[in-house]
Amino acid sequence: MMNYRKITSLSNQKIKELLDIKRRKGRDKNSSFLIEGPHLIETALNSGSQLNDILFSASFLSKENGQQFLKRLSKHTKNIFEVSEHVIARIADTETTQGIIAVSACRSLSLEDLRPGAEALIVVIDGVQDPGNLGSIIRTSDAAAADAVILLPGTCDAFMQKTIRSTAGSIFNIPVIYADPQDLLQWLRLNNIKLAATSLDSDRTAFEERLEGPLALVFGNEAHGVSKEIKSAADLLLKIPILGHAESLNVASAAAVCLYEAVRQRSK
Repeated sequence: MMNYRKITSLSNQKIKELLDIKRRKGRDKNSSFLIEGPHLIETALNSGSQLNDILFSASFLSKENGQQFLKRLSKHTKNIFEVSEHVIARIADTETTQGIIAVSACRSLSLEDLRPGAEALIVVIDGVQDPGNLGSIIRTSDAAAADAVILLPGTCDAFMQKTIRSTAGSIFNIPVIYADPQDLLQWLRLNNIKLAATSLDSDRTAFEERLEGPLALVFGNEAHGVSKEIKSAADLLLKIPILGHAESLNVASAAAVCLYEAVRQRSK
């Protein structure tokens, strides 16, 4: 029999804590973030992520396999709460809540935790501010078997709920690391990793440059591109040819093109 407690008030201390985690400062303070919906929670569980708290509504419990799913979760944490519909709606980030939310511990990783190999493929995000774009790039990086995603200052929070949903669970499959530009550049030099930045000013396309071997691909801010500091340190500048009348590609689309060109070259 699964044991759980009931919470009906927004003034409950546990609920206040979870509402705090919705904000970036609260996530940093508690080293935790929220996961919404059974699919993302299942992915987190399968990745070995530590789940601290589970909140569910009566409507979720009444769903087919709802109780079975909760019993499985109860093997990983004893902090399980049934909350009223208005409470879970307040914590949820979607208009129509899926009725279940988990609190996951953040994995504290640094550049030193990475062990890049001879064909390392690193994705660097430099100031991307839209959570949908960031989530899509993390998802594509996972699909392309990149070794890590490194976030530079000015990039939106990878652990906000909208970003996590946009990754479709990939955030649990690939290391996501925050770093300062100078620390990143030093780490790349120490590990003999070539740095390639996307730039509209480049004379060479991603299809003309060699993207084999240890490589870090940098994708920049939606409006301003890669920062001058990173671009000036790059070994390669890449552009994607625009054959039609579009002004440019969305940054997430550009990342997909470059990553899979690197994958194509490495699979020869």
